[in-house]
Formats: sequence, structure tokens, C-alpha cells
Amino acid sequence: MTENDVKTEPEIELRRNFVSAMRRLIATVTIITAGDASARAGMVATAVMSVSADPPSLVVGINREATVWQAVKDTGRFSVNLLATHHAPLVYPFSGQLQGEERFTLGEWHAHTSQTPYLADAIVSLFCRVDSALDYGTHTLFVGAVDDIRLSAAANEPLLWRNGSFANAVPLDELLES
Repeated sequence: MTENDVKTEPEIELRRNFVSAMRRLIATVTIITAGDASARAGMVATAVMSVSADPPSLVVGINREATVWQAVKDTGRFSVNLLATHHAPLVYPFSGQLQGEERFTLGEWHAHTSQTPYLADAIVSLFCRVDSALDYGTHTLFVGAVDDIRLSAAANEPLLWRNGSFANAVPLDELLES
């Protein structure tokens, strides 16, 4: 079935229920970036998952319509920038409110030695070389071999996305102690 095919009512309902189910999956908010000094691209993503510590690797899911998809394909590199709660104002601009280079006017962006852009005060920035890619549905799953990591010294809370809204985590140990 292609995207242009007419969907049946059960298929429409399955998609609607799937979207509703995935909204309930709490996820850490990241900005995936790619490109170089001449052309940078970035997008907000929650489809990020560690794969292995040996070798250090992760997978990101990027819609093939996203401009960052082409930048990843062209350069063979990307970074994953883990956002803190104070980065919430970056989410909508990197989700389509702004386009292209205009997105990088917000926040403090630097170029890694690989030329991949990264957010200077991200909780973590992981720099990856594309090791493999798998097209599935509307997205490509890029397996990134991590070749450098920048860890923030600040103890910032990660920005989470839960049911269409921003959230933060409360350690259960703190709740149990009160």
C-alpha cells in the first residue's frame, strides 16, 4: 500500500489509535542536527534510542521529508542534542515554526570538529557517523556510530514530551522520602 491509496475505516482507526498510544509514551526531547558551515539543518526528535555500548551507537528516526534527512544523507554525520527544560523555547522553531538557518539564530550553536552543529549548553551532545540506514514507511532509521560526546557539567533536568505537552521528571526516590 502506498501513501496515496485510500485507507479503509479499520486502517484509519488503527492509525488514529497508534498515534494516541505513542503520545502516551514519554520521551526525551532532542534536536538532531547535520550539515556544515555552509548549510545547517536541524529538527526536534523524540525517536532516538541507544543501540549498544560496544560499539557506542544509537538510532534516530527521521522523516524523509525533513530537511535534516538530506543533510544526514549528504554528510554521513549527525549530532543528537539532549535538551534541558530551559530549552523548551527551541522546540517549536525546530519543529517547523522557523526554517533552515533561521532556526540556528536561537540558542548557542557551535561547529564540532566534524563540522556538525551542536547546542553548546545541551545536557549531552552525541556526534555520530552514519553506520547504516533502513527506510521504513515515511522514515529512515539511521544507526549512528558515536565517535564523540560532550557532557554538560550542569545538573539540568531533561525536557520530556508527554501526551502532546512538555514535562519533566521527578525522581521517585524523592517522592518516597517525603
